[in-house]
Amino acid sequence: MNKQTPILVLVTLQYASARLIRKGVDVAMKKGCPLHVLHVTSMPDKVQGEPAINAKVLDYLYALSGEAGAEMCVIAAEVPVTAIANYAQKHGVRQLIMGGGENSHGMAQTLSQLMPGVRVEIVMQEDAIA
Repeated sequence: MNKQTPILVLVTLQYASARLIRKGVDVAMKKGCPLHVLHVTSMPDKVQGEPAINAKVLDYLYALSGEAGAEMCVIAAEVPVTAIANYAQKHGVRQLIMGGGENSHGMAQTLSQLMPGVRVEIVMQEDAIA
């Protein structure tokens, strides 16, 4: 079993999250370490008017993660940043890759505070690997 600390990629249920998985694969291959992919969804009773999970996108991301040899997990949580930090700590993550959305900088700052020693990298759309 690989003793290197894993890379954690945070995804949303959008096809565009594939770019983040590809970035994670590139980093994990260069460092020779395992890759984890994580999606944190709201608690089902908190979602109003639309389904909490888009099954087609979820299947796509699971398939893409599997092809990359990555472990993918979906967690339902009331406080996503806490769930992410707990997952990262449990798996010994030292680098986290996330997309650059509207609230990404604030989320990255909060994650950095919750996870001292973990490098949080925001990948803007133009930074994605082609």
